[in-house]
Amino acid sequence: MTTVPISSTDQSSSFLAKLWSPRNRYYFIAFLFILPALINFSIFRYLPIFAAARASLWQYSLLGGYRDFIGLQHYQFMMEDIYFWKSMKVTALFVLMKVPLQVLLSLMFAVLLQKETRSSAVVRSAIFTPVVTSVVVVSIIWAMMYHSQLGLINSVLSAFGIPRQVFLSDADRALPAMTAMMIWKDLGFSMIIIMAGLKGIPVVYREAAIVDGAKPWQIMRYITLPLLQRVLMFVVVTQTIFSFQNFVPVYVMTKGGPMDSTKVIVYYIYQYGFLFQDMGYASAMSVVTLLVLLVISMIQMRLFRTDVEY
Repeated sequence: MTTVPISSTDQSSSFLAKLWSPRNRYYFIAFLFILPALINFSIFRYLPIFAAARASLWQYSLLGGYRDFIGLQHYQFMMEDIYFWKSMKVTALFVLMKVPLQVLLSLMFAVLLQKETRSSAVVRSAIFTPVVTSVVVVSIIWAMMYHSQLGLINSVLSAFGIPRQVFLSDADRALPAMTAMMIWKDLGFSMIIIMAGLKGIPVVYREAAIVDGAKPWQIMRYITLPLLQRVLMFVVVTQTIFSFQNFVPVYVMTKGGPMDSTKVIVYYIYQYGFLFQDMGYASAMSVVTLLVLLVISMIQMRLFRTDVEY
């Protein structure tokens, strides 16, 4: 019995056929679709992170460029910088005030407005409109509304006999006032995400619970919330990250005042990098802020982790 040798041409064609199989073609086409996003993230996200990590080890400014290599001195100085820790505390307070309340309100509105009616569509559009509005415009309008003499809010309070209040120039009220504005601004985004999660829950589960005699709060507690856990994780993690990046309202409305009560960490980084021309120290604070965000995000994903499938 004789065997016919396989030529190198046949081997190469067989290899190319396997390489260009239908499954690999699908993967290649999918990769082409995500390639622009990967390029965008590499150029505008990952490379700046590495550049900031490098700049944090040098004496560096935008005008003077790189000067002396100082190693970890910026990080050592950061540990003793009381203003850095105060800015982190203000940021943490802002996140703790904004994220839980916003998620709770978003869940409430999503449950109330999930039915497809004309009135609910109008209300959903009204809630979502601030999301697509420029944050600069929103900050200017709310600063005018918060004005102690001419503001709309104080005019409404005066109509009910309540004395005029000072918001943005009071150290105890400036941060809560800014938090209220940002909740109003971002409420529609998290509401739409949660509403999409609600529509993804099969109706069979609710119908079976109703047949078994479950009350509305029991359906919410034992069916809706467990099946929404992954969606809630996404909303909480993204809103926490967005809240840590809060800058424009502080810059437009308060400039970090009064008495540094609204000086969040990103505004403090901006001050050192662009006003004090110490981009090295600003980069070091940016790296630490990134690490803090990574740790917080991992903890949140761990807490919201679930094996529930539907």
